[in-house]
Amino acid sequence: MSSGRIFLDLDGPVLDVSERYHRLHCDVVLARGGRPLDREDYWQAKRDQVPEAEILARAGLSSADINSAAAQRLREVETPGYLRLDRPWPWTAAVLEELARFAPLVLVTLRRHPDRLARQLDDLGLERRFDQIVAGAGDDTPEAKASLLRAGGWDAAAGSVFVGDTEVDVAGGRALGFHTIALRCGIRSPARLEVCEPDSLLDDLRDVPGHLRELGWAYRGGS
Repeated sequence: MSSGRIFLDLDGPVLDVSERYHRLHCDVVLARGGRPLDREDYWQAKRDQVPEAEILARAGLSSADINSAAAQRLREVETPGYLRLDRPWPWTAAVLEELARFAPLVLVTLRRHPDRLARQLDDLGLERRFDQIVAGAGDDTPEAKASLLRAGGWDAAAGSVFVGDTEVDVAGGRALGFHTIALRCGIRSPARLEVCEPDSLLDDLRDVPGHLRELGWAYRGGS
């Protein structure tokens, strides 16, 4: 049994954010007379880390419109109307319930507007699923994510795992000495995740409980 904790990134591992991202893409492109990418093509481009300017160019926007469209996207991506489009994966609640039998769950997320996070989690019925929520403002970088956790004293959480879906999650977890688990279901393609060399690469959250058992974890209390 591990004495550590299970740290989870929100967007990707816990929530499917693809509808929010694509709807906003459509809105900013249509407002400028462009042709939005269909959802599959758009999401694949995001997962392959195609720069936003190139995505907007593929949608037919002029050079003059690309900058304003990209700026609008950043302004609006965390507005309440778009955040309401996020949905937990169909398996999220059940898997979080099982994971909580192994160890305390800590949600870790960086948002430009962390003040809107509590409302979103409450609307989705997720707030009560976590023992602690660690949220900060700023860009999602490995340094920012590691600093956020260090500020909470989590750099001493020996035996912990970090579950995420990006190179930021892998690098941030690794900086703190956590076992890093990357999930293929989120905003990075499997090929991109392989490059950052997580300790484990799984399909989605449903694979995590079994993997923890393989690592020697057991339910708290031996139940």
